Formats: sequence, structure tokens, C-alpha cells
Amino acid sequence: MSQLPGGTVTFVFTDIEGSTALLKRLGAAYSDVLTEHQRILRDAVTAHGGHEVDTQGDSFFVAFPRAKDAVAAAVDAQRDLAAKDWPDGARVAVRMGLHTGEPEVGEQRYVGIGVHKAARIGAAGHGGQVLLSSTTRELVEDQLPTGVTARDLGERRLKDLDRPERLFQLEIEGLRSDFGPLKTLDVELRRRRRRMYAGAALIGVLAAAVAIPVFAFGQGGGSGSSPVAPNSIAIVDPNSNKVVGSIPNVGVNPSAIAVGAGGVWVGGYGAKIVTRIDPATHAIVASIPLQATPTGLAVGYGSVWTAHGLLGSVTRIDPGVNDVSTTITGLASRATGGAVAVGEGAVWFVSSIGTVAKIDPSTNKPLGDGIAGTSPSGVAAGGGFVWVANTGDNTVSEINPRTLGDARPPITVGSRPWAVATGAGAVWVANEGSNNVFRIDAESGSITQIDVGHQPTALAVGSGAVWVANSGDGTVSRIDPSSNRVNKTITVGNRLSGIAVGEGSVWVTVQAPTT
Repeated sequence: MSQLPGGTVTFVFTDIEGSTALLKRLGAAYSDVLTEHQRILRDAVTAHGGHEVDTQGDSFFVAFPRAKDAVAAAVDAQRDLAAKDWPDGARVAVRMGLHTGEPEVGEQRYVGIGVHKAARIGAAGHGGQVLLSSTTRELVEDQLPTGVTARDLGERRLKDLDRPERLFQLEIEGLRSDFGPLKTLDVELRRRRRRMYAGAALIGVLAAAVAIPVFAFGQGGGSGSSPVAPNSIAIVDPNSNKVVGSIPNVGVNPSAIAVGAGGVWVGGYGAKIVTRIDPATHAIVASIPLQATPTGLAVGYGSVWTAHGLLGSVTRIDPGVNDVSTTITGLASRATGGAVAVGEGAVWFVSSIGTVAKIDPSTNKPLGDGIAGTSPSGVAAGGGFVWVANTGDNTVSEINPRTLGDARPPITVGSRPWAVATGAGAVWVANEGSNNVFRIDAESGSITQIDVGHQPTALAVGSGAVWVANSGDGTVSRIDPSSNRVNKTITVGNRLSGIAVGEGSVWVTVQAPTT
């Protein structure tokens, strides 16, 4: 047997869809069909310089030194299979999966996650369908055979793989291009949910009286309205500036909150979970267990990112399956606090020991770390920089995302800067100890002070305003970024902790007041 190709290799996995049914239909003639199918595939592989690694029954595992040759072989094989006049009018439908990687080469075998990924991609398709990983597609984007295009099918969850994989389908002129949903975990999950919802429809009607309630307030936001209960999320309408409802029982001492990826995500100091809430129905749809208490949340790059200050780690949650996909460890020493943000091409984790770490969202690998200020508590990315609020020395660090060094000397702000956000043309810092928000001009570094409520601990930018959660007096301050003034104070009640904007609402985590 000839030597396996080394270096960068493109793998192709194939098999006949419905081979058992085809065997039952053709009987003894199936042997001849299988042999002819193998000849067609081998001819295409040989013509384009491929190496047959393994063959079992109706399945092939082939390796190519160049991605464009693997694609050309797959296209030729599909055309020849479709043109063949099979006995008894049968259709031999072969599915194919391609992925490019750099595997280890053993004794006539390959070792590495790339082999498994290629096999999973092949298994996700249908007979006659050719699927490519994003890696392979990028290599052949400008070298596709005549009459062939690649259609983006989006990110998909494949069995046993940590991260979603963006898949592409080859559309071959003259051949079938309309196939059913891919056989991936995300599609299967949606099927299960549809069956679950259909089966539970009648039960849901009968049990409506005991469903998780969302309380509405007719005059929400006024001084006479009832306070939102602890361990809840208050829902504020950004148009009326009123509390229009709440979601109770979201966990003990809910704190961090983020919106995006089809959900409202909440973490609290009382449990090692992240709770997912449907932003349309306000129902709690998932509780995702974690290894440690979440100290920060962010949404971006198709995932939910959870900071764990105590462990110095970040957990990545896949919203497609409501489960942890990976945990990035070793980002910092054990600390009491930590926060996370997304933007500027990376995920950013700050630890209260004074460090900031950069994570590549495409590989989940740390790309380096830098020094922030004393006792960082908040981080944001935007405007070309990463911004860190340092409670220990009352500064905001402006960090270059490429060098991880200070872009300029730390900016001194008020007392105990606790949270930082970017948007509306500026950087916004909530100072818990001085009851104000500082607006920092990202270009000049100039500062504008805006007085807000008592002990502001969180802020978010969106829906035409800057929203500030004031933990000390249970209010939300709305800042007009055009005038740098508070134009509305919204009473929520109890002790506020986190705030987020999205899906047409402002979401505020509510804790019990301290005694």
C-alpha cells in the first residue's frame, strides 16, 4: 500500500444512503451494483490523485493532498453515479463529507479530530449530497469545478464535537440540490422540541393556571407601583420607561445578565447555573449547570460566555442545545471576581487579581494576557479598544487588543468604578462609590460626569439610551446620550444587580436588599 499523504490533507467520507433497503429490493443483483459503485468512486479518486485509506461495504474513506482535487473527485463521482443506468430502475444515492486538516500519520492510518469531523459531516448529509466544512470551502472558494457552487448551510452541531461547524453544500449543475434537513444535533433537537410541544399542547392548556407567571403592572415605573420581588427579572419598556412585568424565581441572587442568541441569559451567586429565558414568552426554558458560580456573562460569536472568577476560567455555552460546549481554563489564578466581554475579534476575561486574557472564539484557545489595573470588576470591547474598570485604583484601563498593552495611561474616574460599557459614541463607567456615571470620549479621553441613583452597579447601552441599574435605591436611570443627562428615573424596588438591553426590552436582575 502506498504512503499516506502528509501535511494538510482533505478527507472524504462516503456511503450509500438506504443501502439495506436497496439490498432488499435488488437481492442478488445488489452485489453487482455495489461493485459498480466502487468502480465509479475509485475511478474518480484515482483520476484526481486521491489515496484510498479504507473501504468497508458501501463506505469509502479517501485522502487527498489538495482540497480542490477532493472536490473535483466528489463532483465527478456524483455525476457518474447519477448518469449510470442502474438495474431495476434503482437509484444509488451516495452522501459525501469533506474536511481539511493536519492529522498525525500513523501506520497506514490517520489520527486526529479532523478525521472524526469529516466522518460526522458525511453522516449529516443525504444521498447525492456533498457537504464541505468551512475550512475546505475556504480553500476551494476560487477553484470550484465548472458548473459548481457552494451554498452556505449555516453553523451546525455535530455529534461528539465541542464547537459548531459551518457547513456548505456543493450545488452541481444538472444534479439534485434540494435535500431534507441535515442530520445534525441542532436539527434533531428542534424535532424533539416540536414533538414535545405538540404532545404538551393540551397539557399546557390545562396547566396554564400553574405556569410560571409573568406579572404585569398597569402603571409600572411610578412611585406607587409595587416593588419587583427579589430573585426576579424586572422588564422595562424602553418606549414608556415603565416596568411592564417581571419574571420570578430565576435563581438565588440573580446578578449577571445578557441578551442575544435567542435568549435572555441569567447567572446568579446562589447556584452554579445559567438560566435561559425566552424573550418573547418570558418562560424559563433551560437551566444549564456549570462547574462554578458565574461572575459574568456575555453573548457573541454564536455562543454565551460565562466568567468564573474563582476558577480563573470561561465557559462557552452552545445556545443551539442549551449545554456547555467547552471550558477554557488557566486564564488567571483563583480570585474573588471575574468578568467577560466579546468584541474586537475576541473574547475577553478579566480577573480581580488584575489581569486581562484574550481568547480566540474560533479555536477556544487563549491568545495571551496583559495587566489591567487594581481589582478589575468590569470589561467591555468596542471602538478599537478593550476597556477595564478597576475598583482598586479608581481607573479605567484602555487596552490595545493586538498588543494587550495600555493604549494610553489609565483614566482616573470616580470612586469604585464597577461596570463599563461601550456604545452611543462613547465609553460609559458606573461608579458605585460616587453615585455617578462617567462618559469617556474614546478619541480624546475627555470625561463628562453624570449623576445617577444610589450605588450604580451595572449599565447597558441600547434602544437609544444608556441604562443604569442603581443597587442602593432600586432604581434604573435612563441617560440621554445626546445631552448626557438623566431624563427618566424608573422605580423597580429591592436591590438591583445587572442590566441588559435587547429584544425590545430592558432586563434588570433584582436581588433581596442587604440587611
